[in-house]
Amino acid sequence: MTFRAFSIGFSAALLALACGSDDNNDTEAVPVPRETCADNQLLAGCPSPDAVDGPGVAAPDVTPPRPAPPSSTPPDLGNDVKALAQVAAQNILAENCGQCHGPALSVAEASGGGMNYINDMDKLVANGKVVPLDSAGSKIIQRMTNGSMPPSQSLLPRVSKTDIDTVAQFIDNPNFWEGVDPAGLVDCTDQLSTFDDLYAEVAQDLAGLDADDALTTRYIALTNRFTSGVCALVSLDRDRQAMFKLVNALSTETTVEKPRPVDQAQTIYAINIEDYGWDQPVTVVIDGVATDFADKWEAIADANDFAVPFVGDDADDAVADSGTTIPVQFSDSLLDAASIGNLYYALIDVDVNQTLPDFILNNLLIDVAANLADEDQIRAGTTKSRISRQDRVLQRDEINARQGVLWQSFDFEADGQNESIFEDPFGFAAGGTEAIFTLPNGMFGFIIADAVGNIVEDSNILVDFSQNNFRAVTMVSCSNCHAQGLIPVVDEVREIALANARVSGLNRDEVEQLEAVYPSAQEFARTVEADSTQFYKAALTKATVPLAGGDPISNVFLRFDQKVTLATAAGDLGVSPQELDDNLNLLDPVLGVLSRGVIDRDDFAAVYVNSLCILSIVNENQPDPQACLDAEALLLQ
Repeated sequence: MTFRAFSIGFSAALLALACGSDDNNDTEAVPVPRETCADNQLLAGCPSPDAVDGPGVAAPDVTPPRPAPPSSTPPDLGNDVKALAQVAAQNILAENCGQCHGPALSVAEASGGGMNYINDMDKLVANGKVVPLDSAGSKIIQRMTNGSMPPSQSLLPRVSKTDIDTVAQFIDNPNFWEGVDPAGLVDCTDQLSTFDDLYAEVAQDLAGLDADDALTTRYIALTNRFTSGVCALVSLDRDRQAMFKLVNALSTETTVEKPRPVDQAQTIYAINIEDYGWDQPVTVVIDGVATDFADKWEAIADANDFAVPFVGDDADDAVADSGTTIPVQFSDSLLDAASIGNLYYALIDVDVNQTLPDFILNNLLIDVAANLADEDQIRAGTTKSRISRQDRVLQRDEINARQGVLWQSFDFEADGQNESIFEDPFGFAAGGTEAIFTLPNGMFGFIIADAVGNIVEDSNILVDFSQNNFRAVTMVSCSNCHAQGLIPVVDEVREIALANARVSGLNRDEVEQLEAVYPSAQEFARTVEADSTQFYKAALTKATVPLAGGDPISNVFLRFDQKVTLATAAGDLGVSPQELDDNLNLLDPVLGVLSRGVIDRDDFAAVYVNSLCILSIVNENQPDPQACLDAEALLLQ
């Protein structure tokens, strides 16, 4: 069989997809569908969120003119991230449910007891249809997920998983619901767990373990959240789910293992680092500098500004039994450190010194070119991507190194040859790549590659509305987008490319290959769902992480990076909010603002160890004196 070479060149740029053009014969090409501003507000030439007339009003349904080749600078999306995400969520609800619950209907005409405010998030919250920070408990999400909205008698299609995820992610994003307490009216402000309490529990648990098991046992604590006033039995569930998912999403072992609760309130969990492959030595490359660590736990602790060595009777026992100076870390700060950047790649055994194609070939043992030639690969192309500034091609290959699958998405470049997959469905130029591959335990691993295939930490092509700069960050953005698994797309290539086969010059072999590699939309959707179910959803179920609702990892990540309040700071420092307020005068002046306001997380991290050393003087277990001297020296620089 002859086929066009599978050749993907990379360069970062933004693109409006080129349409197929006529050749010298008289055959008329089938036009390629153009994405409109209503489909994707990120397109060049579309109005920014500031130009949207009001909540739930979509941008004008017009195709923007093709601009001159732009720079790699992302388009101006405005400064109100929440407004953009809210409009996107409301538009989805209006499009799918507006026929029965839209504002054009009177109360008498609207279904559901006069519910005519489907595109008004504030009213949805006020009437109990949306529960802030709890998409799984929101009636809107429940009904779209179970297929009862839109109802079958309406003859409208079910809401896509992608659309449901978009609404759920808005509901679950802590940055969009400042001051909202998901625990409702329950008062848990009198909770307190000090570092003495924490190390007493850890030391006692280690003492009951076999000596060999103790050396590979580590602890992840939610006690800082507990002390900050978050109810242990209700509101900490999202933190627990994030922890359970994270440790398994960073595992290189074949099993899914749940952390073991240690205390009655379930605020301290034990893990055996052997269960996740975290006992292996690892090299982490940061800013071009490679640092070797004895194991992955030590690498995480080194990157965690809130992981501090302690001394004292219980702390000394815990250190001796576990064999590490830091036997315990807070769950949220551990997640914040380990879920992004080159540390994330190192934890899942991705060498950032190699290119993505090399990783695929050498580590996963996938020959993508041979798979294309043998028709052991499937693809789909779309001009309507909700997460990319460009048009995309999705490609699936099976992993040969072990059981599992690799999915890649290619985003096109602006000026490269053959950038239109409609003209040439086998040879095209791409501007960037996202790879999703199943880890040995079924969870997803994520990689983003830049213009030349280098593995990078974030992307200027993929969009994450939760990030201030809108750039998607590995793994947090990817985990958020794929909270419920792989996202199916409706292929636009097969039908158009076959219709244009004569215009494009495809021969019979290439047409046959096109039909094999680009399956029908139904077959492609079945494959996507099967991969999600067999691997990812099965792993989530074993980890007892809900399959519905937003992603707990991104939720905790975003919440942790919010402004630090007095209560949050007190929890991280192991004291009550009142005690911290009473002693602010003893700490760095930058913390004085906490008595009446908030402080940036980075600014708090800069003075954290020094503050901890001062406030822990009265405790039996205190930060290591050397750590205190080092922290003080840094502040004096």
